[in-house]
Amino acid sequence: MAFVTYILLSTLLAGLRGDFHPQVMGSLFSYALVVVLIEIAILKLGTYILSITNDSQLLDLVAYSGYKFVGVIVTLIISETLNAGKGTGGWAGWTVFAYTFLANAFFLLRSLKYVLLPDSSGTGGTGMTHTVARSQRNRRTQFLFLYSYVVQFVFMWILSKVDSPSARVVGGKGVV
Repeated sequence: MAFVTYILLSTLLAGLRGDFHPQVMGSLFSYALVVVLIEIAILKLGTYILSITNDSQLLDLVAYSGYKFVGVIVTLIISETLNAGKGTGGWAGWTVFAYTFLANAFFLLRSLKYVLLPDSSGTGGTGMTHTVARSQRNRRTQFLFLYSYVVQFVFMWILSKVDSPSARVVGGKGVV
């Protein structure tokens, strides 16, 4: 739902700036979908390299990848309102972006630790004990931190630059 809301909000903002063309919605959809697919590929690669297995893991990762859109939507709405339609730049945009990014990163850090760092002290839901070596746990913790903070920062920053997909389609007037 946040994915679709992001596309509709970004299209609305492009229309309010006078940059709307029918291609903008398709471009934004493709742009956001590529970001989500790259993120899921990074997560799957990381879980493969770290030997993390879970039955419902793919659906969990897809769900967790959508939370960044909530922060981006809040950033777009508040920064467009406070900056009088000048985009997400300025102190208001960066302040709201920093808050929503940190909230999302903290949420992902707390939530994904149950997927990436299984409990080694007890039994899991299937009655099996999960034991992870200390070095493996350290690598998983480093991956979790890298994903939650660095990767999310890059993707949220890319998505909050609402001008970028429409500028490629509309701004250059290269639409034929």
